[in-house]
Amino acid sequence: AMRDWQGPVRDLRDCRSYAIDNILVPLDLSSAAKLALGVARALAQLENATLHILYPGERPLVAHEAGKELRLADEDLQGAVLDPMGANPSETITRLLQQLPESLVVMSTETGDNRRRGSLGAITDAVLAACPARIVLVPPEKKLKQWRLKRVLLAHDGTPGADIAIAPAAELAHRAGAEVSAVHIAARNAPRPTQPGSLPAPRYVDQPHHEWPAWANEFLERMLALGQVASNIKFKLLVAGGQPGSEVAHLARNSDTDLVVAAWHDQWEPRREGALKTIIRRSGCPVLLI
Repeated sequence: AMRDWQGPVRDLRDCRSYAIDNILVPLDLSSAAKLALGVARALAQLENATLHILYPGERPLVAHEAGKELRLADEDLQGAVLDPMGANPSETITRLLQQLPESLVVMSTETGDNRRRGSLGAITDAVLAACPARIVLVPPEKKLKQWRLKRVLLAHDGTPGADIAIAPAAELAHRAGAEVSAVHIAARNAPRPTQPGSLPAPRYVDQPHHEWPAWANEFLERMLALGQVASNIKFKLLVAGGQPGSEVAHLARNSDTDLVVAAWHDQWEPRREGALKTIIRRSGCPVLLI
């Protein structure tokens, strides 16, 4: 019998494109921002995308001037488009996202003044408040200087709202030859999702040798169908208990993950803690929010 989710899955994957044609990298003069540039350049090569370097100020710069003012090497600027961010960087970034088709923002978690310890940079917060469709946040970790995509960790809470991140994660992994691990955190005291079509882990298990395998198979089949995962990708499902943000971050660090992928659909609130902020701050690797 056809499962009730298979029809919508076919419609979804036929009408949606996950290509990335333009990658925007907002820079300041910090070393953390240059780490983001390295990640952006690697992603641009994977996607065959145009790299746009956004720099502080309002004056247009040519390549040799940008190298001196931004302290970048020639190879950092090769093939990139240079754009000033002007007086309001977040507005400039949002405008370019609207103007450039199939765009992705890649930026440091610390871009802009960082007045509160443990918080994101002011420009990063402002860009997130505009709810971009796709953004990669890069933490200030020294190991990211030679970043390559080999392991992807896809966070999924079992709701249809999280399905939007599956296909982009699968396509990136396919292009990079990376492996994908989907992780579902079964939080003991978390409220059950109310969204129709949700598939959370079983709460009460009378026959674990039947119920857990049945749930895992259904969960994995749905993810594979939505992601159209190519046969050459290693794809596995991990289930853990605990607090979602902390557990995903812990798994990312302990498994040498290169990229965490997660869906988000709420408004960004700079002063409110949540699972996504924990993942961004503690995973030790770039985080792609869809």
